[in-house]
Amino acid sequence: MDAPEQDLDIKLHKISGDLIADFDRSLPRFLRKNDGAGGSVVRSRVRTRETDRLISSLLDPFQELPQLLDPHLPKWLPQLADAYLEHLLARRPCPPARGRLLTPLPRAICRLLYSFCKIRGEKVVVRFLPNEARYLEPLLTALEDAERVAASRKDQGQAQGQGQGQHDDEQDDPAAWSWEERYVVLLWLSHLLLAPFDLSTMSTREEADEEETDGGLPSIPGRAWPVGLPSIATRVLPIALRYLAAPGRERDASRAVLVRLAMRRDMQQLGLLDALVRWALAALRPDPNTLVQDEQRTPYHYTGVLSFLGGVLKASADTQDMQRYLCDIFAAVHGMAATPASEPGSPTSSALARKAAIKVVRAVTVQLLHGTPDIPEAMDNVEIAIGFLLDSLADNDTPVRFAASKALSIVTLRLEADMADQVVEAVLEALKRNVLPAKKGPGAASGVGAAAACDLSMVDPLEWHGLMLTLAHLLYRRSLPNENLPDIVRALLQGLAFERRSTSGASTGGNVRDAACFGIWSLARRYYTAELLAVPAASLSGRPDESVLQTVAVELVAAACLDPSGNIRRGASAALQELVGRHPDTIDQGIWLVQTVDYHAVALRSRALRDVALGATRLAPRYGEAILAGLLGWRGVGDVDTASRRAAGAAYGIVTAELALVGGQDPAERLTQSVTLVLDALRALETRQVDERHGLLYALAAVLDALPGVTAARMGIPQEFVCLSGEALLNILRDCDTKTYRKPELIAEAASRLIVSAFPVLQAISDPSAFSLLLGSTLRTMSGTELAALARSSDANATLDTFATLARSNLQRWLTSPEPEIIAAASDAAVVLALASRSADRDAVIRGWADAARARLSSKTRTTSGHFSALAAVYPLAATTAAAGCDEEEKELIRDALVERWKADTWTDTRACILQSLVAGVGGNSINVTGTGPGTISSEGWSGPLLLLRQNAEVFVKLVSEGLDDYTTTARGDIGSNVRYEALRVTRALWADMDANFGQEERERLVSALLLRVLRLAAEKLDRVRAQAQATLAMLLKKSQALELRRSTFSSKAYFLFLLDLLHHPDWLHPAAATVLADSAAWMDALLSGMVTSADTGHEELVIASRTALVEFCCEQDDPNLNARNTSAICASLARNLRAWQGVDRVLVPTLEVTAFLLDMGLFARCEPGVINHKNVCLQVQKACYKTGNVRKIEACVRVYAGIAELGRAVEPASAVDTRREGGGAEKEATAKELAARRDGAREARVRLGALLFHPWPRVRSTVVDELWGLYLEEPAGKQLRSVDWARADKARIRAAVEALGLA
Repeated sequence: MDAPEQDLDIKLHKISGDLIADFDRSLPRFLRKNDGAGGSVVRSRVRTRETDRLISSLLDPFQELPQLLDPHLPKWLPQLADAYLEHLLARRPCPPARGRLLTPLPRAICRLLYSFCKIRGEKVVVRFLPNEARYLEPLLTALEDAERVAASRKDQGQAQGQGQGQHDDEQDDPAAWSWEERYVVLLWLSHLLLAPFDLSTMSTREEADEEETDGGLPSIPGRAWPVGLPSIATRVLPIALRYLAAPGRERDASRAVLVRLAMRRDMQQLGLLDALVRWALAALRPDPNTLVQDEQRTPYHYTGVLSFLGGVLKASADTQDMQRYLCDIFAAVHGMAATPASEPGSPTSSALARKAAIKVVRAVTVQLLHGTPDIPEAMDNVEIAIGFLLDSLADNDTPVRFAASKALSIVTLRLEADMADQVVEAVLEALKRNVLPAKKGPGAASGVGAAAACDLSMVDPLEWHGLMLTLAHLLYRRSLPNENLPDIVRALLQGLAFERRSTSGASTGGNVRDAACFGIWSLARRYYTAELLAVPAASLSGRPDESVLQTVAVELVAAACLDPSGNIRRGASAALQELVGRHPDTIDQGIWLVQTVDYHAVALRSRALRDVALGATRLAPRYGEAILAGLLGWRGVGDVDTASRRAAGAAYGIVTAELALVGGQDPAERLTQSVTLVLDALRALETRQVDERHGLLYALAAVLDALPGVTAARMGIPQEFVCLSGEALLNILRDCDTKTYRKPELIAEAASRLIVSAFPVLQAISDPSAFSLLLGSTLRTMSGTELAALARSSDANATLDTFATLARSNLQRWLTSPEPEIIAAASDAAVVLALASRSADRDAVIRGWADAARARLSSKTRTTSGHFSALAAVYPLAATTAAAGCDEEEKELIRDALVERWKADTWTDTRACILQSLVAGVGGNSINVTGTGPGTISSEGWSGPLLLLRQNAEVFVKLVSEGLDDYTTTARGDIGSNVRYEALRVTRALWADMDANFGQEERERLVSALLLRVLRLAAEKLDRVRAQAQATLAMLLKKSQALELRRSTFSSKAYFLFLLDLLHHPDWLHPAAATVLADSAAWMDALLSGMVTSADTGHEELVIASRTALVEFCCEQDDPNLNARNTSAICASLARNLRAWQGVDRVLVPTLEVTAFLLDMGLFARCEPGVINHKNVCLQVQKACYKTGNVRKIEACVRVYAGIAELGRAVEPASAVDTRREGGGAEKEATAKELAARRDGAREARVRLGALLFHPWPRVRSTVVDELWGLYLEEPAGKQLRSVDWARADKARIRAAVEALGLA
């Protein structure tokens, strides 16, 4: 699990000022409006969209860092509360909302206040609400009115049998309150009940008699509610008790109201506290005979009652108010908690109820221990409570375990020393239960000392989480004696390396490790250095010279670098920082270690595995040793994530190489030791353990990659290591050749990478006297001459013969896999095989791959895609050896195989793989992306696929051209986009270094054949293709223009304006593009054939940006003549594309839509005279509409006809008006011709609209009538279109309308 590169809290810090300023500006306008007299008044309704914006866009981001809002709460919260009270006291009725667009102001304010409670906490928010006692009755009255409305609506709904839609009606009715309103008002009432005056002095009504008091209140078996309660109390109680069983947040506010009301001194004197406690006890122990009929007996009801009891006990913690109820409450709650969850209606079926019960038990136990000599059964209840809490540590729900662990630590803190020791012993004994001796292998616990000396596969992870949390809380409260510290530290280290996986492979040990981090942090914070140094460390780490602090630090470093969970990596980093900071000069390289294992550095797992682990190893070898041990366990090569195993394997090699250089032992011995550990782990694996085998093979490959560096430092080849590695390589390849694994693709990928990494070993076997060795990963970057020099020259080497035979057999299978990872790895391994094979065998292998590339497999699960990449990878070697032997047929073998397969196979996946093989292994950083000029790839740098592409550019450019035009569409969608994308990558590689590798004529041919196609794709609707085309087009631009293009996002208006402006700035482009720029019409046609798809069928932002760019290009230039020329070029190009793309709806329909849009915008009327033949456009539109079943195309044609018909109503074109001069006869003649041509086009368009009015499809006829209404709105004939259902009109009625409108 990787955290984002830029953490969310950092982003929030950067934008928090803007968010706060925006909210501060928006809030006054949101709440108030001008009253017309220079003042302001609160609104009645506000926009729902604005409310949502304030909440979701401006407030919700602060949930990660709520303290950033603290300086502004004293200003914002009183504003909200004052506006609410002003609206409430004014008694201004809210008019009914129109749909969901408007929200009543009180509801919007309560939503905002609830958001503040959610972000900052209700205890903080409530302090800023007005606390004048005069607001108590208005708020209570408003709540009662809302309850009456809700009750009447419920009765009406039941009478009418309406169950559905009641919630929607409440949202539309301003008199019906939402749950946010009830929550905020109840919370506000609980704050107002803190008033220091008797409620009888604040009540405006008379005291209620006994009958009124009992009305609306639940009964108490054997008792009655007190008489003479103030009216406020009798009005609050029914509402608060009702919502105490609510499933929403109203339950928390109701609990606060009841607790505040019951704990008031005047209410206690009237007996309300006693009545409420008795009612709560009765609610927890209902009569079984009435349980079925009682509608309130739900888990939420029990949760509310328990939360009320917990609140009352907490409020009376320092008093004797609840002493007489403690035993009764404990018996009731414990009895309820003992009810099996499987029973129907059991309160223990809810995790919230169990959590609330634990809080009540904790509060009761604490008060019993506080000093209750008059309660003889107090200690018995305490013992029962401790047993109950210990059992709750293994609860299935995390919140319950959290509550139980915290409660147990608080209770233990107040116990006597002997009894507290017994609790600690019970916790430690539970941690030893079902712990087995350690097992070996990648699935075993990873760590040092105690962390690796046990097998925790049989323990309960939920129970361990609770136990770890308990230890952490006990440590934080310093409740543990020093004598138990050795066992506690051992348990924490075991928890830090704890992992369990469910049957589906999901991790279930993260909670345990997180709690262990908290425990270690508490240990470092609460205990002195001398106390911790007194703990014997030999039993923990096996190193008598190492302190327990150093042992813990080593484990924390391993966890911070390797743990799969980002939270735990950060937790381990925080604990390490606390350990080093609180106990200085006890940790090896402590200060530098904290700076290396930084809280933010370990957020990204790949960075933690690579950079942080390497940095820690450089500080001290002991950290590297612990990291290596962890990498061979479940946190490394045994990880369930494939990418994480790859990263872990690479980290194993990097750390091994660093230890070999700085570890103080012989580098060859260090490498041999690491390889031996990996091989032992491989031998211990079962055949089914494919994931672990995959990770171990990657780890072995990474160690072999370290051989060249160690050889250079050692000034010689370690023959013992070479022999061991060579033998292991052959054994692994034999296993791959003879065994069948559960996930063969993983083994194929890892074994291919192992072959590549084994090249220095093979090089050492071939030439033991070699002075330096080369990395296998560098072979793809070498020229053909360099590869030919590395090719095997001696035939007498049994090891290389065996390797070549096994590798050839395995690669023959692996190259037929469709997985991209396997293809990439196997093609790299193909180069190693070619170098290690004899000359005759090498030629036979390449010919075999070429034959396989020509053939087309019938299997759906096997392809020849890998053969394409393998042939391209070995091309430099094959071409060099063929040139040395003057064998042109051998030299052209690979090229012809790819070309023949392209011609014979039109399947898009195959074609995409062929194109991909031409640039395989070439990343974006390998290509000059800043524009023209000296390329970043020299002629010697054109290696592998690039050499194949450069030497055969004339042949492959035809394939690339076809690929850029591939728009194959199937049920899967536009699958041709994969081919276009890969063709753009090939084009980018060709253009990246044209000046250095191609002559002038070659450059012109390359650009002429591909530029217009790239320009079209740079404006098309698919984001993925358009982004790649943007980068490709930048290859032909000068440096400054290329940077400008790449700075513009590929979906912005600026980007499309840049594409449109290119035609007017030929100096921006490479000189080889001069031929293409000479034909401006073809340039604009190609650009618009792609741009219309973005302007019509792209996503909303893309449509807006592209259409805006078109309009601005035609209208908003500084030069009016330039505007006219741009408009004429756009409109003329659209007219040409209507003719050129007939029959291709992919382009034709968007072209019609954009043409209709520009007609509607009036741009066609601004064209220069003679540019557009409107009648010819109508004929092309008619041809597009003829006998088509595409309704969308017909509707677009109707809109084009309507736009052209609208042109006939203009007196004269705008261009003629702008250019007319007095006495200019030529201009007048041109104007007359333009008007005549426009009238002819308009007449033709109206005739076509009349014809389409007879279309058999009602939807088409309705569209035609809509457009005709716009044309004849101001004419008397337009009345013919009124009061007729044209979707059902008969032909006689249609014919009469056509004749009346003059459309015949």
